[in-house]
Amino acid sequence: MPLRPIKHAFHDRYMALALAQMGLCAVAVLAAASLRFIHVGWPGVASIGPLGPKILALSLTLVTAMYALGLYQRFVPMRPEEIAVRVLAACGLTWAGLALLYYLLPDLYLGRGVMALTLLFVAPALITTQVLFQRWGDDAQIKPRVLVLGAGQRAADLFVRLGAPRGSRLVGFVRTASDQPAASLSGPIVRAGPARLVELARRLRVDEIVVAPDDRRGALPLDALLACRALGMRITDAVGFAERETGKVLLDLLHPSALVYTSGGFGSALYPYGKRVFDTLAAALLLLLAAPLMGLAALAIRLEDGAGAPVFYRQLRTGQGGRPFSIWKFRSMSVDAEQAGAAVWAQANDPRVTRVGRVIRKYRIDELPQLFNVLRGEMSLVGPRPERPEFVARLAAGIPFYDVRHRLAPGLTGWAQLNYRYGDTEADAREKLQYDLYYLKHQSLLFDLMICLLTVEVVLFGKGAR
Repeated sequence: MPLRPIKHAFHDRYMALALAQMGLCAVAVLAAASLRFIHVGWPGVASIGPLGPKILALSLTLVTAMYALGLYQRFVPMRPEEIAVRVLAACGLTWAGLALLYYLLPDLYLGRGVMALTLLFVAPALITTQVLFQRWGDDAQIKPRVLVLGAGQRAADLFVRLGAPRGSRLVGFVRTASDQPAASLSGPIVRAGPARLVELARRLRVDEIVVAPDDRRGALPLDALLACRALGMRITDAVGFAERETGKVLLDLLHPSALVYTSGGFGSALYPYGKRVFDTLAAALLLLLAAPLMGLAALAIRLEDGAGAPVFYRQLRTGQGGRPFSIWKFRSMSVDAEQAGAAVWAQANDPRVTRVGRVIRKYRIDELPQLFNVLRGEMSLVGPRPERPEFVARLAAGIPFYDVRHRLAPGLTGWAQLNYRYGDTEADAREKLQYDLYYLKHQSLLFDLMICLLTVEVVLFGKGAR
């Protein structure tokens, strides 16, 4: 049993995968250096300087690039050829990132020859480990084993909404005294009472217990749960388990107090200042790097539609606190796209989109002028997508908690934009709101940085654009 807490430290096995791949990078660097200086032997390798910091810099950069390209997303299936493309793209990003790093910290310079050989050696190893890990990760036998304390209607409703858990293996339900019989349970009812919970959890090799009785008052075996917790098992309530499995807040399970008792940056005294500094510095840097691309986009729009047509498009959106502001974009639709004057959601294969517009929308180039909105403080880099006031009024009337998303500054990218396609219906808006509320509950600068890195994948592969 003393090893169980260590096992829980690696609950997310992608951390172990990343560490293993960093080890492969180290081996690749040593092999590349040995081959590069094969004619002089070890003295040539030693002439590079201390290898430890150089190996660490390269491996961390490569793992970060792979993360940015979505290779460490939990239980997201990919075809082997897609994995290969992403690994090779990560190697390219690593080369570019190291070029900048070596300029700032020249002592970490590894040498072009050694670096090229390293990436050549490590790419096949990374592709192989990624493909094997995905096949291994899909095996239910190695997923965390979950026991549900509760076998009534609440537990049944929870798993009906979740479907089959993606990141865990359901081993059964334990009935409590408060549970009402439910016919729709998606797993076996374990024939043991809550009083024998510790013995049962040990016998079933349980990693996590989800607490979901119909009535918690007087129904929870607290001593048994504390004993299980002391043995290294995770104890989670139904709402928290649903959030972790889906990456969103399920509106059907949400109580207003769940948004008050939050551990994220929402309501923190320091987080808004750190976020504002991050937004300002990142937006300024992105504008500097994107300036040539923005110039080409403006030129392409002018060439397609003529000198008299506007390059930019200005539109009213709802911002933080419900305050309206003007958002700026490169114009991607025809000038008379809304000649009737009514607000219309963009549709798939929308005929109003121009030829240049299809390209700049696919790769999010049309969104780049919104970096000026970020600098002005009207938007953040990460947050809920700002909607038009005409849509907001309608959606707030039909979707509970919809106005809560306006407690935050709207974002250029966000958790909902990463996890859900472009929405053009009220049902889509409801689904995206669940991701926005998850972000509100869990936001932090680290979460913001993770979202920014994952946005690289969306931009490079043109996901979800219309």
